Amino acid sequence: MRGAFRTRITAFVMTVRVKSEGQTRNARMAQHLYGSIDLTEAQMAEVLDQADARGMLLEQLLLEQRLIDEDRLLPMVCELLQIDHLDAGDLNGAVLDPEAASRLSLAYLNAKAVAPLSSPDAGPQSVLMAVPGDAALCRELEFLLGRRIAPRGATRRTIRFLLSPGQGTRPSTPAPAQGESSEEAGGTPEMEGPVIRFVNEKLADSVALGASDIHFESTVSSLALRMRINGLLSRQAVDPELNPAAVLARLKVMARANVSERRLPQDARLQLPIAGRVVDFRFSSLPTQHGESIALRVLDPRALERGWADLGFAPDLIAGITRAIEKPNGLFLVTGPTGSGKTTTLYTALRHLNSPLSKIVTVEDPVEYELPGIQQVQVHEAIGLSFARVLRSILRHDPNVIMIGEIRDEETAAIACRAAQVGRMVLSTLHANSAEAAATRLGDLGVPRYLVQDVLRGVLSQSLVLRSCGGCGGTGCRDCGFTGAVERRLEARLIERF
Repeated sequence: MRGAFRTRITAFVMTVRVKSEGQTRNARMAQHLYGSIDLTEAQMAEVLDQADARGMLLEQLLLEQRLIDEDRLLPMVCELLQIDHLDAGDLNGAVLDPEAASRLSLAYLNAKAVAPLSSPDAGPQSVLMAVPGDAALCRELEFLLGRRIAPRGATRRTIRFLLSPGQGTRPSTPAPAQGESSEEAGGTPEMEGPVIRFVNEKLADSVALGASDIHFESTVSSLALRMRINGLLSRQAVDPELNPAAVLARLKVMARANVSERRLPQDARLQLPIAGRVVDFRFSSLPTQHGESIALRVLDPRALERGWADLGFAPDLIAGITRAIEKPNGLFLVTGPTGSGKTTTLYTALRHLNSPLSKIVTVEDPVEYELPGIQQVQVHEAIGLSFARVLRSILRHDPNVIMIGEIRDEETAAIACRAAQVGRMVLSTLHANSAEAAATRLGDLGVPRYLVQDVLRGVLSQSLVLRSCGGCGGTGCRDCGFTGAVERRLEARLIERF
């Protein structure tokens, strides 16, 4: 099948006469990608036709339709183009060229997803590009920079990381580049364009930087923006010309919250396609003395693609966890402080157990990630849909596995233990200071000790410990985003017998 498709595409490339350069190039790209991505011959041919009809590059349409993740697609594109590909984890020596960045303007770099790099020689300007196959953009960059360029592939996440505060020299007063409209440069007097662009860029930046939360906060005279990266809040640059109320209103519109309500807290959710995948943001607004504060929890689905080892669990710990959760019934608990990754661990456990042979139902507040093949229920206390009420209904739905977002009261604890006793595997989180304290905590919630010993299959306690940056010793440098810390290390302990 693959050989036939390659033959058909090759014949198309060789016999085309009136086709444009872009269309012929798309056919070569289709031939190169076919078999490496999850598309049938008919689907690839359809996408190829759509790209040609719209005058788009094939890889851009694949990302737009979310048929492949950017991290998977870009290396294959660079392979065909025979150019370098820069991984996000290999930024050593990659420094933004301050002169070229100022000449192009920060707004232009973000809008085009490009980053000119400093180079010690006088050869072509090395430029990171999220779409390195865009020949028109390459010609435009050569015209604006006044020299030849050497394109290199990099994801938008990598490029935004380089353009983010502290990662390189950023142009201080971005002026419109030659051939760029004033609106693209962010200098339009109409605030709608800059506000939308600013919000989209910051949401994309949060994913690029691996932030867990974004905080938009009204102050006396302006808007403050901070992101929580590796557990630490890091202040981000905000254009002082932006109207804080307009930024907050834009976030409410995206989350479908009540824009006119500024006196009461609101909870909502918004989605944004970033790098070929849909990223969820959990929205929460809070009225403050100077306006409103909006916090967004970043829920990147890539977190669910990581296995046990990727999360930092040692092999013997992985064996113990899987041994506990694969039992036909019982209760498995995860404990740890806020932000220690308990929910991610539970979702990883659900992915491990997910099978057409098992029915899995979750009750969460709120549902953070959507898991195909799993029935997920969101608690809604305002209408009486509590953890306990949902759990009583779940037991009548013949589940094999039940996941409870958190055991927080006596009734939920009692129903969870009863379900674990009658043939269900129940997974949940519990606020306790250690694995040993989990059994005591269940006793405090009214569960008899004999029942705890009967149903408890394992308790995993985990925490994320900051590691000081080796490059600066914790004082702050470019490599750590001037936080003094690098990625956190997981510390976990499992108890299987009680």
